[in-house]
Amino acid sequence: MQQHSDAALRALGFDPSDPASVAARWSEILTLEEQAAAMVASGTALQLRAHAAAYDFAHALDIVDGCAESAMHVRSIADEVALVVKVTSGVAQGQLALASKTQDDFPALVVALDENVATPAQVHKLVEVGFKVNHDDPAEQAERRALFVEVMLERIRQEPLPPRALQKAAERVAEELTGESIDQRHARARRQRRTSVEDLGDGMSILRVTTDSFVAHAIHDRVRKQALAIIKARPNPGTAPHASEEAEDGTGSPGAGSAFGAAVDEAHATAKTAETAEELDERSLNEVMSDVVADMLLTSDPMGNSAAAGIQANVQLSIPITTALTETPRAGQAPALLEGMTPMPIEDAKRLAATAPAFIRVLTHPITGAVQAVDSYKPTAAMRAFLHARDVHCRFIGCRQPAVACELDHTEDYQYGGKTAIWNLSDFCKNHHIVKHHTAWKVRQLGGGILEWTTPSGKVYISRPEPHGVIFRPTDQLIRPTEKPPRPDTSVSPAASPGDAPAPQLGRSTKTPPF
Repeated sequence: MQQHSDAALRALGFDPSDPASVAARWSEILTLEEQAAAMVASGTALQLRAHAAAYDFAHALDIVDGCAESAMHVRSIADEVALVVKVTSGVAQGQLALASKTQDDFPALVVALDENVATPAQVHKLVEVGFKVNHDDPAEQAERRALFVEVMLERIRQEPLPPRALQKAAERVAEELTGESIDQRHARARRQRRTSVEDLGDGMSILRVTTDSFVAHAIHDRVRKQALAIIKARPNPGTAPHASEEAEDGTGSPGAGSAFGAAVDEAHATAKTAETAEELDERSLNEVMSDVVADMLLTSDPMGNSAAAGIQANVQLSIPITTALTETPRAGQAPALLEGMTPMPIEDAKRLAATAPAFIRVLTHPITGAVQAVDSYKPTAAMRAFLHARDVHCRFIGCRQPAVACELDHTEDYQYGGKTAIWNLSDFCKNHHIVKHHTAWKVRQLGGGILEWTTPSGKVYISRPEPHGVIFRPTDQLIRPTEKPPRPDTSVSPAASPGDAPAPQLGRSTKTPPF
């Protein structure tokens, strides 16, 4: 461990042996981070407005001069902006056009940047997904895109999602707001299937295959299972792989020397040890998965290892019962979800569900969308199915590791009296499971699957179960105290892996959405 002198410790700005000093320095560092983030967001908003102004100004000149199609003025000002921001002319022209479109279609996102409600990366993802919300009527499209931004900004205020996790959440919301069904978009996007190779240097390259999401997830699942089987079948360290063969022919039995003498026997043993060391497989899981893909594509044989033979793919698929019963797919209906997060064509989902051996029924609350119960026979399996369906992914703030790949954690430690009950369990990926138990992060259950996280610096974040579609709290005009609440919605998931269950169809309300 690195040792520090007294002078070096003073230079660090805190005393590691004084908890109050550590806490003060921790808080000071986070304050600096917050200030820097606010400055970056404000600067990005300013640059976005400048880009939009440059594009609108040049485009107006093109219209006046009758050269809007060739966009000569836009090209000209983009060339000059490129020199200022130090990018290529083509990149600058694309940035100017995107900034103008963003300011026109998503003005609330620019304001969110100014107010540091959203980061530049989050805004980039929301704009990218927001363009998928479309409609034949321009006025309706503008209203739907505004609603999309409203819902997602409220979600950001409640949970600081990183860009990738935010994109997943945004795609589900956009799917229910767009005027074009995912089946139509998928049919068009499917024509872009392709493979490509990108050289990385050092003799390495990336092989990319663009294909159906369901196929891609199935391939990854099968390859991972095969790699795990290969790793599990490895001989224990120090065990010669040919020991059993030597025992059978007598060469490996104790005291059985060869006819050539002890010296030759010792040399033979040394050679065997070296051979064993050379054959020892120390590849990581990712390395084995990469090799399995290469071997299967080149030879159709996963490493020639019998441990990986016969392993099939398994993916998580959820279909709302109202969607499953619809004969013709339509825009705005609750989508079928892959791994509980990614919308997929309903016709493909129905076709796959038709071959499922059984189903798990997921009951969701009609207003909040939170999972209430899951049908199953064995209690332990039912609890796990319930939690996978409720949590969808790791419940650490911003983590999106699928629940089926997570570990169940007792919020109150079992060894200290915590119960093995739904209200005391949640899904954590291995990394965040360790963080929860061995660092100063704290978590407690607030009921209904809602977790309250407290950071080492004392900040509090709330993690709610994944929303099941665009859902709004009712106003007093929709449900009065004297009226009975609506019955729960029911969704169906293939039993291969319990999934998320979108809730009732989109409604409008004058109150804030519960994200």
